[in-house]
Amino acid sequence: MKIFISHKLADAASANLIAQELKELKVGYYLDLLDNSITENGKALTDHIRANLNSCTDIIVVMSNMTRFSQWVPFEVGMAAQKGMPTATFLKENVSLPEFLQYWPRLKKYADIRKYVLARNDVDREFRLIYETASQQRKTERFYNVLKQRLE
Repeated sequence: MKIFISHKLADAASANLIAQELKELKVGYYLDLLDNSITENGKALTDHIRANLNSCTDIIVVMSNMTRFSQWVPFEVGMAAQKGMPTATFLKENVSLPEFLQYWPRLKKYADIRKYVLARNDVDREFRLIYETASQQRKTERFYNVLKQRLE
């Protein structure tokens, strides 16, 4: 598992804390704060995001009231959805989610990152043992159900 942390620059501190949680859990991640190689907009940045998103298996989207002003977060979410990547939102505060993000599990505290990782690992193990021929879509749906139950 390798998680792409999607966020607006204004939410960099939260994105860093998520990265620290993942590091403690020994889970790979990509956080663009750590990569200063691309500073341009346009095609170079689009290609850079696409390459790094394609190297990941999951995406966690940091959501705050500032996210609605981002052009890149919806782009990253759209690319991840097109690939069928397991997705969750991390709510920084009481944010009204756009309709297209309401379906996915909502993480509300940093301890929920651990629940995400454990649920993902449990479902991966379950599908390896029981559902060898199951589709990725079915596996992702099962992960969402397990994680949502654990977040209640």
